[in-house]
Amino acid sequence: MVISFSMNIIQLKIFLANFVNVLGNLLTYAIFIRVILSWFVVAGGGPPGKLTQIINSATDPIMNLVKKLPHKIGMIDLSPLIALVGISLLTSLLVKLIAGI
Repeated sequence: MVISFSMNIIQLKIFLANFVNVLGNLLTYAIFIRVILSWFVVAGGGPPGKLTQIINSATDPIMNLVKKLPHKIGMIDLSPLIALVGISLLTSLLVKLIAGI
């Protein structure tokens, strides 16, 4: 009985660590896509496309939080870089906490 219970806990920890890792990777990819899409201008000044709206709605909570910090050097906006570093640190911390290291 004890062995099966401990195996379930181990499996749960592995699942949660993998889930946090995948979520961190998805957010990282979404921010990269957001940066690349920001380089393109919509023809005619129309509304942004569906992909841009989806990416922006997924990354806006993180980017708005980061933009409250000092994030510009001259004309260069470093908020995506700060967000990527924060996501990486938070993902690593959560995986280590879940694993119990």
